[in-house]
Amino acid sequence: MNTKTPTLLSSLIRCNQAILKQKLSLLTTLESKYGTDKLEQTLFTLTCPIVKASIGQHYRHSMDHMELAVLVAATRNEMVHQNIQMNPCTIQYDQRVRGGTLETNVHEARKRIFSLNNILEELKICNDKSSSDENVYASFMLSSDPKDQEVALKSTIGREMGFAAHHAIHHLAMVRVIALQTLGLEEHEISSDFGKAPSTIRFEQQEEQEQAIPPKPNNVVT
Repeated sequence: MNTKTPTLLSSLIRCNQAILKQKLSLLTTLESKYGTDKLEQTLFTLTCPIVKASIGQHYRHSMDHMELAVLVAATRNEMVHQNIQMNPCTIQYDQRVRGGTLETNVHEARKRIFSLNNILEELKICNDKSSSDENVYASFMLSSDPKDQEVALKSTIGREMGFAAHHAIHHLAMVRVIALQTLGLEEHEISSDFGKAPSTIRFEQQEEQEQAIPPKPNNVVT
C-alpha cells in the first residue's frame, strides 16, 4: 500500500480550504432556507446583538488575514519558479479595508472565497515543500496609542497560514452564534464542526468514545 505522508504545506492548504468550504456551506444553507433576496438584502449584514457584528463582517475580517498569508505563499511560489530571489516580506495584518462590498455583498464575498480557493488549489498542485519554511515578518499593532509603531515579528509562511486558519475558526464560532441566535437557523442545519478548533473536535470525540465504553464490573466480594 503506497501512502504519502502529507507535507506541512499540504496540511495547511487542506485546513484553509476546509474553512472556506464551511463559509460557502453556511451561505448555501441560508439561501436555501430564506431565499437569495433575503440573504443578500438582510441576513448577510444583520448585526447580532450578542456579538455586535454581522456574518459579512466576520467573513470579511477573517478573509483579510487568510488572503494575506496565502498570497505571500503564492508569490513566493511564483518567484521560485522564475528563479527570482525573494527577501523576507512583511505581512501587515492591521492595514486592511473595513466595510465595503466584501462584507455587505454576498456575491462579492463568494467570489473572494472562490478566488482564494483557486489560489490554494494552485499551491496544492505545485506542492513546494520549502514554501512553508520561508521567512516572513508578521506586523501587528500592540497598542492603540498613536505614538506607538507596529511591531514586526519574525515568522514563516507556514506559521502565518496556520495562524490565519485558527484565526478564521474563532470568527466562524462567532458566525455560528449569529446564525443560531439572530438568523434563526437550527442546530441540525449547521455542521457540528462549524467554528470548532481541531483540538476541540478531538476532545469531544475522545469524550464520546470514553462514555461509550461500558464500566468495568465490580469484582469486589462483599
